[in-house]
Amino acid sequence: MHNRRLVATTAALAAGFAFLPGQAHAADPAPNAVPNAVPAPAASGWELPDAKTFTSPASNSYRVQGQGAAVAARAAAAPSTGRTVYVLTRSTCATDTGTGTQAAPFCSLQHGVDAAVPGDTVRVDGKDEGTSPPRTAENVVVRTSGLTITGGTNAPQIDGDNTGSTKPGLTLDGVSDVTISHLTISTGGVPAALAVKGSTRVTLDSVNVGAYGTAVAVDGASDTVAVTRSHVALFSAGATAISVAAGAKGVTLAGNLIGASGITNSGTYEQQISGITATGVQGLNITGNTVQRGCLPGIVVDGTSTAVSIQNNLLVETENAAACDSGQSAVTVSAESAPATTADYNDFYSAVATGAGPYRWAGTAYPTVAAFRAAQTQGAHDTVEPVAPQPVNNGPDWGVAYALQTGAAAIGTANQSAPGALPTDYFGHGPMSDRGAVRFQSNNPGFAMALTAKNTSAFGVSLDLDVTTLPVAQDIYIEWGDGATDVLNFYGDKPVKTTAGHIYKKLGDYTITVTDYEKTGNTVRNTVKVSTLGSQYTAYGPKRLLDSRDGTGLAAAGRIPAYGTVKLKVGGADGIPANATAAVLNLTVTGPAADGHITAYPDGGRRPTTSNVNYRAKQTVPNLVMVPIGDNGYVDLYNGGWDTTDLIADITGYFTPSAAAGFAPVGPSRLVDTRDGTGAPRNQIPGRSSIPVQIANAAPGLPNGAITAVALNVTVTNPRQDGHLIVYPSGQPVPTASNVNFTAGQTVANSVVVPVGADGRIQVFNGAWAGADVIVDVVGYYGTYETGAFIPVDPERLLDTRDPATWGGGPLKGRYYAYLPMTTRTDIPAFVFNATVTNTGDDGHLTVAADPNTLADYRGGYPYPVYAPNTSSLNWRRATTVPNLVQVAPGRGLVDFFNESDGTIDLIVDIFGYYQND
Repeated sequence: MHNRRLVATTAALAAGFAFLPGQAHAADPAPNAVPNAVPAPAASGWELPDAKTFTSPASNSYRVQGQGAAVAARAAAAPSTGRTVYVLTRSTCATDTGTGTQAAPFCSLQHGVDAAVPGDTVRVDGKDEGTSPPRTAENVVVRTSGLTITGGTNAPQIDGDNTGSTKPGLTLDGVSDVTISHLTISTGGVPAALAVKGSTRVTLDSVNVGAYGTAVAVDGASDTVAVTRSHVALFSAGATAISVAAGAKGVTLAGNLIGASGITNSGTYEQQISGITATGVQGLNITGNTVQRGCLPGIVVDGTSTAVSIQNNLLVETENAAACDSGQSAVTVSAESAPATTADYNDFYSAVATGAGPYRWAGTAYPTVAAFRAAQTQGAHDTVEPVAPQPVNNGPDWGVAYALQTGAAAIGTANQSAPGALPTDYFGHGPMSDRGAVRFQSNNPGFAMALTAKNTSAFGVSLDLDVTTLPVAQDIYIEWGDGATDVLNFYGDKPVKTTAGHIYKKLGDYTITVTDYEKTGNTVRNTVKVSTLGSQYTAYGPKRLLDSRDGTGLAAAGRIPAYGTVKLKVGGADGIPANATAAVLNLTVTGPAADGHITAYPDGGRRPTTSNVNYRAKQTVPNLVMVPIGDNGYVDLYNGGWDTTDLIADITGYFTPSAAAGFAPVGPSRLVDTRDGTGAPRNQIPGRSSIPVQIANAAPGLPNGAITAVALNVTVTNPRQDGHLIVYPSGQPVPTASNVNFTAGQTVANSVVVPVGADGRIQVFNGAWAGADVIVDVVGYYGTYETGAFIPVDPERLLDTRDPATWGGGPLKGRYYAYLPMTTRTDIPAFVFNATVTNTGDDGHLTVAADPNTLADYRGGYPYPVYAPNTSSLNWRRATTVPNLVQVAPGRGLVDFFNESDGTIDLIVDIFGYYQND
């Protein structure tokens, strides 16, 4: 029988036939032999349904601060030669039992600073988990001197608004030689978000602070404090950006972006908001800041302050601020402070001509720069900005109009020798010769980056980068959001437009962060959020969701009308997650008044032409379905019959787009056959009785543990009475959900996906009052260590031997098989089909298995011998129509459908989904 093959015409290249001698009844073991085969048309078009595209346009990209050394404001700082203490702020670090190493970080900043000693660096890393930036709610107090506390990846945030606390998010209490950099600190309704108390030689550099009260507060007992290159955002009336109390000495405020106008996503809060306020300070440098003022002045020097310098600042008054400033000038200096204050090289922009003047000096308001200059020996180099600076509404520096435009008076006119002047701007770019906090981007003014990501597989995405840039060399860092980073290098000799790809190890939502460092000193960043396409399995129940006989799942009991549709709530019901993507349901038709079929499909989608359950009048027919769930959580069940029927739906699990249990195919292998004693006593299962079935380590490919659920084909044969089978996890009571329904003498098979008990076993219960033989074949399992992710597809008919346009070979002959080319990919472990046989010429069963050959082997004329495994996928009697769900590995790209009968059959194969490992 080896190498007996049919020579197929072109029209017959649609399925393969195989001749297998011997009888086949109710999945009886049949002798193995070499079958004759005819190829089926290669399947296509099923890959990557519903692949999503994720975009972040160039307008979302933003410039970023460099990670260079902080500007020192201390005279004799302790050298950072100690160890690094690691802190992680994210939900996966919920138990603070770490040791402070990179492998076992602390989960709170307080724990990290308490463990540090002088000279140590405390590195704080975060993780974007759906909120940006991620935050840890705590009130941190630093009492150890000589520390450097710096933020690492993913902009970790310290949130002081912790269960109504009135304490700052971060307090430096009586310390010296401490540097804080690249942290985000926020609070709500507290005295200060970041407080410096009785401390000396402190640097706060590249810090982002958001507050509803005071953002940064320096008390009167502190000395030599610098707040540099930091961003302050205020969110409510009464707030102050930076407050320096009387008695403080040697304070430098330089290169900061101050959003004192309080622009937020929910509106504009101009009333009673202040920028920089200092009272009675001995030695104060306010240099090179961009201050977007509110109704109150942007800079206030009060009390008796000495040695004050206010230079190189850009003060911006928006139209909203101008409407409420009540004539209060941008800069106010008290009469007591005026004699010891120098104000020069400042640039003033007002969106309206009626805005408040630049200065109130020693109690006198000056409406113009010229008037101030004429009356005082100050402001000789002050300018009125003719070109509006532009706000940048993306990135951590949002909401401040800092971007200088071509022709701005601030460009190149700063006093680089001013006290407190920084060599670099807010972003770390230099040399800095412009007024305000941000240098004019003259060397690459249109520098921006657009991102487009697409799903490429269950776990994979592609990322298109399109950078608007001058032809300069640049390095692009792609952080994929799972800890992996790719680096792309460009040399200025071609457009910066490319595609990168990544495969995630776990399903979920990720934020891709792309940073472009171009070699003239500019840096731009953009982010795009992506979701993987695949879904993994969670065992559930079994539980009955629908029974039209008693009204379960319906408004009232009642049969499903002809051509009627039931909308069944699945996602968000009975503890099933609202984001569930697909459900595993056992559908049972009982008592139909006429022939028909049931079609399951996602609510809101187009009803497919394929069917899931085919039935004859008065039959009881079950079938397992894997059906996508609509966005609203509903599944539609359509009765395609000419008359009414009762319908039952039992759920055994669901899929979600997050890490759960992956699928791995095995066999198919026979685990139980009560007719010959395989895996169970050689005897029928008595009525109203159960038998255990060992799953863990029971067949090649089944592991000893970590099995969440198992995929089976369960067949009942020779039943002595009408009844049903229930397959359920060991250790649980018998549920009401049934898997196989039968009448006396009938042979019926159905696919089953069932959770596995803690002991690695399942139970099979015979719900009849008399004995029945049972056969159990395993086709795969779901496990926590497996990766196979399910991708449901719109049902598509791959093979129909009744259709001469696509098949042309007539019915599938007895003892022949059809081989179906599916894929050449190696990362697809299994397909999900619904196989239906109709017009059956004799009793028999269908066996579905992977083919050991490739399509090239068949086309070359020398395929390996093919043997049907000793299992069945569905069973039939003569002149019946029987469907069943089939999960099968594609082998080397082909799937075989064996007609294990002596008569012809028509075979219909519909694809409902597939699994993917990458």
